[in-house]
Amino acid sequence: MRIRSPSDFWCGLLFIVVGIAFVVLARNYRLGTPARMGPGFFPTILGGILAALGLTLAIPALLRDGDALAFPRLRPIMAILVAIMVFALLLAPLGFVLAAAALILIAGLAEPELRPLENVGLTLFLIAFSVVIFVVALGLPMNLWPDL
Repeated sequence: MRIRSPSDFWCGLLFIVVGIAFVVLARNYRLGTPARMGPGFFPTILGGILAALGLTLAIPALLRDGDALAFPRLRPIMAILVAIMVFALLLAPLGFVLAAAALILIAGLAEPELRPLENVGLTLFLIAFSVVIFVVALGLPMNLWPDL
């Protein structure tokens, strides 16, 4: 049998595998009933839904044409991973504002068409927005700047 839409097929197969893994890992927990859910109820139901969703992707991929499977680009993946690691390392010593600035500037390298001035503008906007949401609106106690 020929796979006519490889990207949909492999995505569906991944969903099926993850869904089955949820169901298998949750089998040691008590399931319960919908009225009195046990600890295994949610992962079992979620895994079943995820596997069913995978089937709805994988089976039609055998019948209709679709996009070919593309090799993932490494630049965006590496830029995002490095940005997250740098943020985690800088958050405690430098505070939220400088760590977030590093995160956004490094993550901006994932998009080659993003101009440096646009990246700086995006950084300033996102930091201001985050401070307003987390500190002002939600009142979270965050270190915004380095402790001197």
